[in-house]
Amino acid sequence: MKIAPFMTLDPVSLEEGDSIEKAAGVFIQYGIDGAPVVNKAKHVTGIFTKTHIFRALLNHLPSCTPVGRLMNRQVKTISVDMRIDEAWSMAQRHHIGRLPVVDGDGRLVGILTRTDLVRAFEKSSLSAARELHRAMEVYHELNTIIDCSYDGIIVVDERGEIISSNRAYEKLAGQLQHPPGEESLTGLVVQISRQVCAAASPVSLRRRFSGGREVILTGNPVTGLQNRDITRVVVNCRDITELNELHRQLETSRQLTGVYQSELEALRKCDLGHTIVCHSQSMRKCLDLAVRLARVDSTVLISGESGTGKEVVARLIHQAGRRSKAPFIRINCGAIPENLLESELFGYLSGAFTGARREGKPGLLELAHGGTAFLDEVGELPLPLQVKLLTVIQERELTRVGGTRAVPVDIRFLAATNRSLEQMVAAGLFRADLYYRLNVVPLNIPPLRERREEIPFFVAHFVRKFNSKYTFCKKMDQKVIDRLMEYHWPGNVRELENMVERLLVVSPGDSIGLADLPPYYFRCSAAGDGPGREEEMIRRLYFQFRSTRKVAGILGVNQSTVVRKMKKYNIQVRDIICDAK
Repeated sequence: MKIAPFMTLDPVSLEEGDSIEKAAGVFIQYGIDGAPVVNKAKHVTGIFTKTHIFRALLNHLPSCTPVGRLMNRQVKTISVDMRIDEAWSMAQRHHIGRLPVVDGDGRLVGILTRTDLVRAFEKSSLSAARELHRAMEVYHELNTIIDCSYDGIIVVDERGEIISSNRAYEKLAGQLQHPPGEESLTGLVVQISRQVCAAASPVSLRRRFSGGREVILTGNPVTGLQNRDITRVVVNCRDITELNELHRQLETSRQLTGVYQSELEALRKCDLGHTIVCHSQSMRKCLDLAVRLARVDSTVLISGESGTGKEVVARLIHQAGRRSKAPFIRINCGAIPENLLESELFGYLSGAFTGARREGKPGLLELAHGGTAFLDEVGELPLPLQVKLLTVIQERELTRVGGTRAVPVDIRFLAATNRSLEQMVAAGLFRADLYYRLNVVPLNIPPLRERREEIPFFVAHFVRKFNSKYTFCKKMDQKVIDRLMEYHWPGNVRELENMVERLLVVSPGDSIGLADLPPYYFRCSAAGDGPGREEEMIRRLYFQFRSTRKVAGILGVNQSTVVRKMKKYNIQVRDIICDAK
């Protein structure tokens, strides 16, 4: 810090010819106790103070005595470029209370007193305190940043001793297992730091620990400012076990994309007519709307419970429209891992992230160009990706991960969900703007329990399907179909299909009867049908099996319960036998 900001500019000065009386008047007028003495050229020739006046009085000198006779000619001057600490040292060393400040030509330009020096040091101390506080804040901020790193970071000195490390390293070192005789993580850090010092260049090594955890360490040298000697080694330690798993998932995703691409041609020619069962008024309305929607490119939000056939309707809309010969890409937003979803949807460029293909990869949305993108389980889409999807729908262009160039796309969007997106919007779990973009035309598929009249047709369709698949020649008893129509089917058509397959595969004979049905279907039907239906069910079962023990086994209750129920409903064995005759 220089003295210039703290010195008094253009200070009061005296000339050698000025009298003692004039000097005393100047001191009183300006409230000072001394002043530099200059010649005509403003060069400092001495210093005159109150002490000199007191001496003149003691020596009975007249007041007209010139100050040049009494002044101190051994004056010390300083330049305007001098630092505060240098000026302070000079004042202390020579016991000087004031220092005249001169320019390059030796002319007086200012004066620096002890008070000025104290004020300068106070300001310097405050400035230093602020700088120290700022340095501590930066130090704390850097430590916090390093501690927030996912990777372990270790600083080692030139002797191979660990100076500091972050929390990630300490956590990893505590988790890794190493049996006796195997190098610990700390040992590997010391080993790699010595290799870095010996090679004077970065060194990396990879090590698999017991338990399958794999770690990669990279050491980098840090050289001093004055010379190129290595003073520190910074070691980065990363657990790549999860990265290996992500790489495996990425490879699985690549294979999945390959399957999508290989199915494109087949899907273009797919005829969905034989897979759609429509024998209820509610489904006729639904499919009529779907066919009309196929003629336009409006975005459709297909809603309905799980297993109702949302994808079948989506494929119908695609196949019945002008894009039928273009790709139909089904994207299950809930099945693809969240950390891979962005790259799968939008694709990526070469080197976009670790494990990425060198040549990059188009995303599923890009593959749907010219055709239809079916966003299944769209309610599972993470909020950050909802923003990007909204941009694609609105702007009709997308940007690959790692890229900056927008790629124009022509896509018809269909979305499906079994959740209430409206409630998710209210709860802040789904973006309102995306919801309104997807919900241009809502299409709701009713659950199977609201169109029970279709169950016999579904059963017939699935029996044909699995007979053909497994080369069976089995048939379903009408009583079984009646029982299936009484069930509430929480899993809808998908559950019915699975049940028909199960019955055909498990039943030993060619005819599937009530005995082949799991007891669960009887219990669930009885629970929701009331006393009248319960009586009818027990009467039917006893009529078929003629044994309270078998009826109890099918219903999953004790035999005594069946006997008690038969008495309650006055079900007589002879009446049933007579009915049979």
